[in-house]
Amino acid sequence: MQRHLTIALLLLTNALAHGQVSYVVEPLKVSPLADDYAPVLVDSTLVFCSLRDRDNIVGYRNELTDKPFSDLYRIELFNSGSQQPRLLGDALAGPLNDGPASFLDHGSIICFTKNQAVASKLGNTKSTGDHLGLYFANKVGTEWTIPEPFEHNSTAYSVMHAAFTSDGGTLYFASDMPGGEGGMDLYACKRKGEGWTLPENLGSRINTEANEVFPFSSPNGMLYFSSDREGGMGALDIHSSSFDGKKWSAPVALPAPVNSSANDLGYTSYLTDRSGFFSSDRDGSDRIYGFRKVIPLFTDCPVQQVNNYCFEFKAPVDASLDKLPLIARWDMGDGTFVNGAEAAHCYAGPGVYQVRLDLIDSASNSVFFTKAAYELPIEDIRQAYITSVDSIRSGRRVIMNGLHSNLPGFAAEEYHWNLGDGTVAQGASIAHAWKEPGTYTIKLDLLGIERDGAHLTQHCVSRTIVVIQRFEDVEDSPVVAQYQDAAGVTREFEYQSLPFDQFDMAIREGEDATFSIELFARKERMSLDDPAFVEIRKTYRVVERYDPDRGVYTYSVGDAKELADLYDVYRRVKELQFLDAEVMVIHSEKVTDLSALQLLSTKELDNTVVRASTVYFENDQYVFNKNFEPQLKKLLSVLDEHPQVSIVIEAHTDAIGKDDYNLKLSQKRAQNIVDYLLADGVTSDRLVPVGHGENHPIADNTSEDGRGQNRRVEFRLQVQNDQAYERKR
Repeated sequence: MQRHLTIALLLLTNALAHGQVSYVVEPLKVSPLADDYAPVLVDSTLVFCSLRDRDNIVGYRNELTDKPFSDLYRIELFNSGSQQPRLLGDALAGPLNDGPASFLDHGSIICFTKNQAVASKLGNTKSTGDHLGLYFANKVGTEWTIPEPFEHNSTAYSVMHAAFTSDGGTLYFASDMPGGEGGMDLYACKRKGEGWTLPENLGSRINTEANEVFPFSSPNGMLYFSSDREGGMGALDIHSSSFDGKKWSAPVALPAPVNSSANDLGYTSYLTDRSGFFSSDRDGSDRIYGFRKVIPLFTDCPVQQVNNYCFEFKAPVDASLDKLPLIARWDMGDGTFVNGAEAAHCYAGPGVYQVRLDLIDSASNSVFFTKAAYELPIEDIRQAYITSVDSIRSGRRVIMNGLHSNLPGFAAEEYHWNLGDGTVAQGASIAHAWKEPGTYTIKLDLLGIERDGAHLTQHCVSRTIVVIQRFEDVEDSPVVAQYQDAAGVTREFEYQSLPFDQFDMAIREGEDATFSIELFARKERMSLDDPAFVEIRKTYRVVERYDPDRGVYTYSVGDAKELADLYDVYRRVKELQFLDAEVMVIHSEKVTDLSALQLLSTKELDNTVVRASTVYFENDQYVFNKNFEPQLKKLLSVLDEHPQVSIVIEAHTDAIGKDDYNLKLSQKRAQNIVDYLLADGVTSDRLVPVGHGENHPIADNTSEDGRGQNRRVEFRLQVQNDQAYERKR
């Protein structure tokens, strides 16, 4: 074995120079020695085939070799010293050959190879005319059930060497059935209910005129198998291939010392595929070898970036508001408030913060108007992270760790350190002291698996640490901003400037919009005759609107083009005890008709209102006239083409009848349209029916023609935006 270890070390040195993976192998300690081959891992147990005499049983022997037939044995890994194999199960041990095997559900289901028939005279085993087949068994408690044959076994050819995928959905095996590429080929069957689909040859990319046997599907989906095809190192060599969903990659033979000039087979590995076992007869008899992939460390280690949670905010000054007693106040979204058009703030850590710029009425200390809002996401940089002080005196120990690495979906299994002075270490947390002053580059290389649970990946990072003379005084330099990170380390920054044009402005420059005083908003509708409106309706007209972005009904008074013109109305509303009142923006509507609607993009459809040429109703009726169905078909076409668009169906009545009756009638009209759209496949989350009664006439109610125009439905289109900022009350 010394020869093989020497080869491994030589290969390791060569591979590191080229930044490639190499292997180290060593024989597994099993006592007593026997012919052991085709290992397979089942959690912390290793199951393998072995030609050894069973305890207290007179076994049959192969007349050609005078050795026992193969049985399945197991050893428990991670026990110290040599391992003594134990028979896997009496029910699995037949009089002839048993194994190799594959397992599911942590070893509770087995599929293994065995002879299908037993010669009438077991003493004569030279030529029984038998073929190998696959058999299934279940483990119940500590015992195995009687093996059941695979449905695709045959007496005309062999089916052997089972290998399940990790999800149990596919079964690979080897067979010399007719129609293959030649010799033994690899096949696959898919799970179908309680059975399996017909075998499918893996094709000429995998199979050749030679023999392909002993498949193994690793947790990351890599297919390993042995083949004696041309171009190998000797007899059977272990190859690997991956499947991209359409085709297999060209198989690649594993390098020495895994492969040799002898027979190398039965590859099996742990979850990350970094280590495992295989068998080989390179030393004259079949033995099991452990392998470990040696991965070069510290080859690509970008400089660690520092997370900056500090921002500055600046808002333009509105000169028209200078004479009003208003204060600009920033709500930073973390409980911090800063007065003034400009503000600077450092957040405690990552998160999503709702930043608002409010104009506060100094007389009532309440919000007059929310001028702008911004959803500020702060994330730690995705990187491995070294937690350490920036400087340390020589000879003094410093504790460093990689526990604050921000790598979502990655589970670190190994922490490797290069401390820049020739020292290397392992562990999530380490301590070290530098003897000499200077600037040292620390590197941390993490090895682990990503979210898919299989692929082994690396994440490396580097940073410097300044080691100063033990008794030298060092003067600190001034900083712009300071805060302590999660590890308690003080960080220094310049503030990051957040451009104001990134904010969600209540009203954009040049936009044609009006302002109104929102008294309050409710999920449920209120009658305008509600006692809450008695006093204010003596002075102002109360207008009800539906806000689809917030999913609420708003009640407002006043109407002005200039924000300053509403301040007196605002003060009066506050005096009437509408304490939550503040200014709201009424954006200009983009009124269009159905024919033009079909020409607009999704963005252009936002806040569009279809008011004319839509649907009208007969007097006192809530079911729309079928003559208007073509109009609704056009609307359905728009909804089908733009799945992000939702619609508020706003129904109206004329002024004939009582207010309450008309409100209910209009709601029925809106619901009638919704029912029609639902029947055609539009989902309910895209439809909001709102009846306004007689509150929003567009024509004179004194004439029949005018009343007919008022008995209508309008459609307000909104583009659904999950990221839209919602004002909090």
